[in-house]
Parts: sequence; structure tokens; C-alpha cells
Amino acid sequence: MKIYPVIMCGGSGTRLWPVSTSRTPKQFVNLVSDTSLFRQTVARLAPGGDGLDLAAPIIISNARYLDLIDAQLKADNISPLAILLEPCARNTAAVAAVAAEFVGRIDPKGLVLLLPSDHFIGNPGAFRKAIAEAAAIAAAGRIVTFGISPDRPETGFGYIKAGEQIGPSAFAVSSFREKPNHVTALSYLADENYSWNAGIFLFPADLMRAELETHAPDVLRGVKDALDRAQADGTVHHIDETAFSAVRSISIDYAIMEHTSNAAVCGPLSCAWSDVGTWPAVGDLQTSSGQLEPVLIDTENCTIHSEQGVLVAALGVEDLVIAVHDGAVLVMSKARAQDVSLVIEALKARGLTQAL
Repeated sequence: MKIYPVIMCGGSGTRLWPVSTSRTPKQFVNLVSDTSLFRQTVARLAPGGDGLDLAAPIIISNARYLDLIDAQLKADNISPLAILLEPCARNTAAVAAVAAEFVGRIDPKGLVLLLPSDHFIGNPGAFRKAIAEAAAIAAAGRIVTFGISPDRPETGFGYIKAGEQIGPSAFAVSSFREKPNHVTALSYLADENYSWNAGIFLFPADLMRAELETHAPDVLRGVKDALDRAQADGTVHHIDETAFSAVRSISIDYAIMEHTSNAAVCGPLSCAWSDVGTWPAVGDLQTSSGQLEPVLIDTENCTIHSEQGVLVAALGVEDLVIAVHDGAVLVMSKARAQDVSLVIEALKARGLTQAL
């Protein structure tokens, strides 16, 4: 079965302000290396000699990022199968519906690999092996998600509890758990049946359409209408705004995964993974992005990111994030890394939207 990679890249990554903004979100920025997370994701899914039958990528994004997508694909000589432009954000159930419906119209028996554009995966080969195993499970009638072995009591991720084993590294899903408090996260960390939910899915297009018809028929109906009315310009498809904006905003976890009897989890992945969702996460991964080496004196456990040509010096501080970009500077405690939204709201309140 052919696998159709569908890459989601419509998010704005506000927790990584000031580098990630609504104009240039984190997936298109060289945050942790000399290439963007989006380009790394596309490269990870290129045809190779490992037997994976991968189609050219399908990109789903906000219409405002078309130029960024086009430029970065051209930089790597990538010709996408399609670029599907959402007129507004309607959450991941709608994205899954768009992916399943679009691929289903091309190849009803095709498999959809739905994944974010802004994750770091340290071993592409191990990831592709996991895709191969997950594809066999999905082809047997499962919606497969990928689990990550937790290495800390993380309260910012959802968790998956594995049930019956159905493959060498695949299990039926016993339950999905929402972002826990610290005490609950500690209990999950101690139980090998729990993994982080990476937000990566592999499923037959026709199965996802059937699940949507059962559990979220209004979402599927609205997406079908929006695709029927879409305007195509070559490989670029502008999804109809009137129809799509009326689609209910709900996550795929709430709409489908918590209700289906066909959920499976593959893994945990045997490679480094990060959603690169906070500045400390960037600091853990950061190698080279053209920035000058900071001057650090009596400074401990700080994440420092500056734009090219800007020198940062830190003296006698610890546990800080210092991020400099395009005339804006963020200085915060690492312990408040999940609270950057407070800065965003304060900037909006002061009318400083040009910084966002």
C-alpha cells in the first residue's frame, strides 16, 4: 500500500516568541540546526532504499504561509503532491478529515501518515522502520499513533496507555490520558505501559472516513463540502472559506481516538524526539543556527538564542531563557517556559501586534 505523508504546518508556535511569530512560525525557522524543522520533516519522508512506498508529500497549512512553504520546498527540489490551504484553523479533526478525504479521492485504499511539521526526530532511519511496522498494523484496519518513551514526569503532553500486544512493537490502545498533573505524571513515568502521545497518526483513508462518519459526521460533511468548493491552481488547493469556517473545531483525540475501537500505538520510538515546544526544549537540541557564541560568566543552565550578528553576554544568572530576534528580547525563568502566552497577551493589550 502506498503511504501518503500529510504534513501539518499551520501552527504559530507562540511559546517560542520572539523567534516564532504569526508571520514566520517555528516550523519555518532554523531553530535547532541550520535547516528548518519543516525541511527536516520533508527530508525524513523522501523516497529511499528501505522499501517504504512513500508518495510525494501533501502539505496542509494556513494560506498565509504559502510563500514560505514554496520557497523551502524549492530549496530542496521537492515537488509536493498537493498543498492544501486552510482559510482558518479548525483543529486536528478537521485536518484529519481533509487528509482522509483528499487521499481517499485519489486512492481509497491508500494509507495516510498525518504528522506535524515542527517536531525533532533524532534518528530518521529508526522512524522510518517504525512507519513500516505501523503501516502493516494500519493496513489491517487500525488507526495507529506513535508513542514516545517518557524520560521525565512531563505535564505538557498527553499520554497513551498500551493494552494488548498486536505486533512486535504495536499494541491496542487501552486509553488516552489528558495532560496530567505532576503526581499523576510521576505514576505514568513508573509504568512501562504509558508513553507520550507524539501526535503522529497512520491510517487507511477509508477507515478514517468511516470513523468520522460514525463519531463526527458533521466534521466530515463540512470538510467534504469545503473540498468540493475548493479552488485549484496547479497543485495548490484553496479550501473554501465559507464551508470550512463552519466546521466544528475539535481535536482528533476528542473526536475520534477516544471513541474508536480501532486505535493502536506503535513504539515507543527508539530515537530522540521532541515537539520543540518550549525554549528549554530548543536549548536541549540547539547546535548551530549562525548565532555568535554567547559570553557566559558565572552563568548556569541558561538557554540563549540570538539572531545572526547579535552577541549576548550573561553574568551571574541561572535557569534563564534569553531569546533575541528582530528587535525583540525575551528574558524569562525556565520554570515559566509554558507561560509565554502571558507575554503575547500583554503585547496585544499594549497594541504591539507588529511584534507578533
